Amino acid sequence: MNKNKLIAYGRGITNSGIHTGNGTTSHVEDFDKANKSNLIESYIDRKDKNEIYMRINPNKNFDGYVVDSYSQFKEVVQDLFDEIGVKDFKWKRIDLSFNTMDCHYYENYTKLNRLLIACIADSVNDYNTHDTKNFWNGKTKSLVTKNGYREAEFYDKNDESNGKSPYFSRLELRSKRISESIEHEFLDLWFERLNKAAKHFEKVQHRFNRNMAQLYLEDLAKKKRDREFLSINSFLMTRKDYIFTSNQMKELLMMIGLSEEKAINKTYNFKKYHTIEYFKKEDLDYIIADIKEKIIDYFSK
Repeated sequence: MNKNKLIAYGRGITNSGIHTGNGTTSHVEDFDKANKSNLIESYIDRKDKNEIYMRINPNKNFDGYVVDSYSQFKEVVQDLFDEIGVKDFKWKRIDLSFNTMDCHYYENYTKLNRLLIACIADSVNDYNTHDTKNFWNGKTKSLVTKNGYREAEFYDKNDESNGKSPYFSRLELRSKRISESIEHEFLDLWFERLNKAAKHFEKVQHRFNRNMAQLYLEDLAKKKRDREFLSINSFLMTRKDYIFTSNQMKELLMMIGLSEEKAINKTYNFKKYHTIEYFKKEDLDYIIADIKEKIIDYFSK
């Protein structure tokens, strides 16, 4: 990846902070104030469990901007709890966001974040992983992987908010089923998850190749008039956002029937005549280190 563009990945994230959080309490002293508070997006009285479930957005009074320090987050939330009379709140889910105000950031870094999220997904073999498209134009709106304990998503915030948010894109790391502190979730568990994800750089490429080769070979078996891909180049053009290295492309071409020599030549010529972005393992390590640094900075303030 271009070095300047890689460095700009982190610089383009203008602020980081907790976006929303969900949790439970056994008692709310003043339901009238709770109903009127714009910080509480929703709550459910679970009488069968003797608990009240709340979804809290601590940023409602900041014109759409995310509070960028953990101390301020705690202060806003504590003021809310004092106002409505909550003393035993237990966080169950926290969404930590990394936000950008560059209108080109989403397009520029969708492929790199696809690699990151794919590595997170593959590290625990997630089944609930999606590439969500805009219904009308087919462009990617969000990339997400999730399981019962965590989610990771990169999405077009400008599209999602219909232009109402000051941010253009957002990467979110979400912790669910929280049993310890918020700090433990993000400074310990998420660091472990990101470290584990980084080790799947090669495995992710093989996994994409297995699926893409199957898709191409199934299409090749159809009658010509029914085929989606009428040439190898047309196939590669539709799948170049899922090919992260030249070695991956070479392997893919050999899997669909090319000899090693022809695969090497095709890989070289495709890069020469078409735009395709490749990454190194060091690129993935760099952005993971940058995300960790931003997490540390947020919780230190």
